[in-house]
Amino acid sequence: MKGSKTLVVVLLVATSLIIVTNNHITRDSQSVSYSGNNSTEFQTQAYENETLLTHNLEVKVLQDNSLHVISTFVVINNDSLPMDYFDFEINKNISSVYVYDPLGPLPFTWSIEPSIGNKINITMRYPLLFDETYVFSISYDLRNVIYRVDEPIEYYELDFEVTHPRNSKEFNLIIVLPIDGQLIEDGIPAPTYPTPKNVYIEENLVKIIWSYEDLSISTTDVFIVRYSINIDAEPGRINLFGLYIALAFLGGAVISLLAVYLFYTLKAKPSGTELVSSLLSDTEQEVIKAINTDSGVSTQRRICDKTGYSKSKVSQILAKLEEKKVLKRERWGRTNKVTITNPTFKTIGQKESSVKDPK
Repeated sequence: MKGSKTLVVVLLVATSLIIVTNNHITRDSQSVSYSGNNSTEFQTQAYENETLLTHNLEVKVLQDNSLHVISTFVVINNDSLPMDYFDFEINKNISSVYVYDPLGPLPFTWSIEPSIGNKINITMRYPLLFDETYVFSISYDLRNVIYRVDEPIEYYELDFEVTHPRNSKEFNLIIVLPIDGQLIEDGIPAPTYPTPKNVYIEENLVKIIWSYEDLSISTTDVFIVRYSINIDAEPGRINLFGLYIALAFLGGAVISLLAVYLFYTLKAKPSGTELVSSLLSDTEQEVIKAINTDSGVSTQRRICDKTGYSKSKVSQILAKLEEKKVLKRERWGRTNKVTITNPTFKTIGQKESSVKDPK
């Protein structure tokens, strides 16, 4: 009897150690669930209301023939309902998942489901309203996807399959060969398939690029790269040069992500918009401007008068801003007193006011 109790305790402890609940988590298929029994129909409908303006996929082949993959998405919400989450599915044996946007890491859940493989559910940093854009990245590692061919010539082959997660306006794939990697010569078999848009060498690394437009959701493309390793590489050079390349690649990825984010944010807003206002929706900015015209302290009733929004709409917007710690509300008679507590947001709308006021 005591032996059975001990076995049960051991199993419970082992189970608790397997389930990890941080930014690099692994969960079973029941860790993410939806109400009702038509979850597949619900997910397909939601995906069709989300369009990828750009999907940049970077695949770096490492020295041990594993892959480090970074998918950067610029998504736009086509639905009238706010978009709080983004589901990403990949039927590959992945590890080391990490999700982030230009401001830092994002919370997510990661489950493995028999029918679709890996499912990653990302929580957006803030709800995405209709026609608004958002940029974020998912990185992960892949192993056992490159195999060696010995005849008729010796080379390594990568068959990389991509299933497009949403309707995509633009898709760019770049595959970076490892240090001292070089494409095999033209012939049979061919070094690449399909024919890439460009092949070039940068920082002594061979890079292959494909670009496509107007791709449909769930369509699949396969990209093949055949390469060899220069066996005449100078001994002892790989480690030092590899560290340099890794740092340069990481820095380039961060700069590229920030550039894309700023481009799509500023494109949808006036050129004089402050960077901090890019974290707010248009309606939230209007409410902040209305409060700032009263020197940062106003009432809910005056905000309704200045913006023309209904009481319920203003109340919902103020609740979201209070959650973001931008302002606070206090009961004041039959209305609420609203005070901006974060000094960063006190400048929004002041430039417009100074231009309109001749004083």
